[in-house]
Amino acid sequence: MYLQDKLTIDEQRRTRDGYLAVNARVARAGNVQIYRGSEVGRPELATVRVFRPADEVFSRDTLQSFAHRPVTLGHPDQAVSATNWRQVAKGWSDGEVVREGEFVRVSMLLADADTISAIEAGTRELSMGYECDLDWTSGVSPAGEVYDAVQRRIRSNHIAVVQHARGGSELRLGDSASHHERNNLTMMNDAEIKTMRDSVRGMSVTQAAALPIFDNVRGLRACGMPAPEYYAMLYGATPASQAPNQEAAQSRSYRDQMIEDMRNAYLEKPGSEAA
Repeated sequence: MYLQDKLTIDEQRRTRDGYLAVNARVARAGNVQIYRGSEVGRPELATVRVFRPADEVFSRDTLQSFAHRPVTLGHPDQAVSATNWRQVAKGWSDGEVVREGEFVRVSMLLADADTISAIEAGTRELSMGYECDLDWTSGVSPAGEVYDAVQRRIRSNHIAVVQHARGGSELRLGDSASHHERNNLTMMNDAEIKTMRDSVRGMSVTQAAALPIFDNVRGLRACGMPAPEYYAMLYGATPASQAPNQEAAQSRSYRDQMIEDMRNAYLEKPGSEAA
């Protein structure tokens, strides 16, 4: 299966002969990403939450696949190979591939003037094109994120310089909610945050996204959807197409009332504001 992921350029410098040397994180381990069902061969599903475990990302074969990859300007119509390399490659990654915490970092050299100009003009987003197998085993990640499938045998194909990578420019790979202002969230203590976060599982996406714990990303977008809905799904909220039937919904009425009471109590605190 062929997929694309977003990453960003965070280090760059011009060489003496005009090339652009770039250093960037190209993959992250232990995270869950949301794809449209049609992207992963399941068109009957609105969305699919995919987990990328550390033992897959940092396996020897996966790390080796990040070395000597072509860098393209935009994604080509097909995977890059020796057949089309001359037409689409604008640079390449070198053999320096290192683990940096939960990330994989590589160095690249850009040799095409138009691509270099695009990066220096502010196009700092990259999108990794790669192949993997999907293991349709559901579960919960060590970070508490619910997933529907697991990536296996990840192999990099190319790195594309793009104007807007997967998920838009607001939420960059490696960023977390802690990188945004937490004006409302900081008013809640740890126990309140945990209780409200645990309550998300099984709730509809619309209902969960309205909770105060997602106020810090309200107004942003991730993977083509409002960021509160994206993060609500990571915590186990149910997509609209998979909403529970009427009987199941009624059985949750008491819990829903408790959540509403909790939200109202929070909003009545001095200094708090409604989303």
